[in-house]
Amino acid sequence: MQQQFLEPGYAQPPYQEPGYARPPQQPSQQQPHQPPHQPSHQPPHQPPQQHPPQPRHQQPGEAPPRPEPGQQRPPRHAQPPRQPAQQPPQHPLQQPPPRHAQPPQQPLQPPPPRPPRPAPGYAQAPPRQQPPPGRWDRIVLGRAAAVPEPKPPPADPYRPDTVFDGWSTRYLTVRLASVRGDEHRCSGRPRQDDITVAWHEATEAVVFAVADGVSAAPQSHIGAALACRTAVNDLLGQLDEERKEPDWTRVVQAAAYQLLMRVARVGEPSEEHLREAIATLATTLVAGRVLPLADGTLRVDLVQVGDTAAWQLVEGLYHPLLGVESDDEISSSAVLALPRLPSALRPRSYQLPADGVLLVGTDGFGVPLGDGAGMVGELMAAGLSHPPREPRTLAHLLDFSRETFDDDRTLLAVWPRHRLTEGMP
Repeated sequence: MQQQFLEPGYAQPPYQEPGYARPPQQPSQQQPHQPPHQPSHQPPHQPPQQHPPQPRHQQPGEAPPRPEPGQQRPPRHAQPPRQPAQQPPQHPLQQPPPRHAQPPQQPLQPPPPRPPRPAPGYAQAPPRQQPPPGRWDRIVLGRAAAVPEPKPPPADPYRPDTVFDGWSTRYLTVRLASVRGDEHRCSGRPRQDDITVAWHEATEAVVFAVADGVSAAPQSHIGAALACRTAVNDLLGQLDEERKEPDWTRVVQAAAYQLLMRVARVGEPSEEHLREAIATLATTLVAGRVLPLADGTLRVDLVQVGDTAAWQLVEGLYHPLLGVESDDEISSSAVLALPRLPSALRPRSYQLPADGVLLVGTDGFGVPLGDGAGMVGELMAAGLSHPPREPRTLAHLLDFSRETFDDDRTLLAVWPRHRLTEGMP
């Protein structure tokens, strides 16, 4: 017999059989365990009372007991049957509509009749709807000129049909526009008028040049553009030199020289170059300077070559500022165009009142204007009494339609700055 040894201080726990290893117990037919014989008061040879076996509780991890033969196995995940949820009764008027209710069917309508097909070879165009009259529709004075859709001008150099601009300095407000005439729109010829305006910051002066290309010269639109840019650049250079008075002879000669060099290309121009420039690039020119004075008036200096003119508009009346003086009368000057130079230049200087406006325009504007008493004069006097808020307004006024007046039109307008705020609503 082997002797068991235990470590001192430790008691050996009793052995317990794990639940998963214990087989399920079958109900035994043996008699229950009887306690030791003790004296009782029951009569001898009376069998002891039998008690029904108590159900055994399943231990954690222990397999469920097997059912008896003939007994059904309960479902593994049996759950009690669900009871339908009871909803409160609803009022008959509040009953929801059936889930798949169909709308009442409408009787089918016959399709609309198809429009008749056009005859072969002809396309049926939709009916044209005239748009309502707008603010920028062309103004018609008297009898309108019959003008078809304009034709495109030559692409080189690019000459837009209409140009307009507008801005204000501290003392002056400027608006300008140049539009192609109806005759050039119909024939596809470019706009032959041109205009250039610039501001000299040091002196607060505005310098400008307006030119009208001669219709007989095929490239007069190029000559007008060269003359305007050259004249303005020369005036700005003289202001940088702090000259008190412009040298107008230098301005006009510089513009004429550019036209000659356009033909000569290199070297000094000759008499042959002069004749070619007159035949292809001839243009009129008006150049000038506007200086604001301390009392709100304007100092205006002008020089003229050709029939481009200038006016002073005061209280609805037009006062001519340029022309050839003859017998104390102002008449239209003879048609003289660059690069020819006049025998003698006659610069003019004026002081415009504070409530006046300076107008400089080509004969496309001056001829229909006349003395200012007609419909054109009334239109311009009403629209230019104060500077228009939008620069395109001047282009809209200038592009009026009137029979027999179909030349290009260019106009420059200069106001004292305070007239802009006076015309605000």
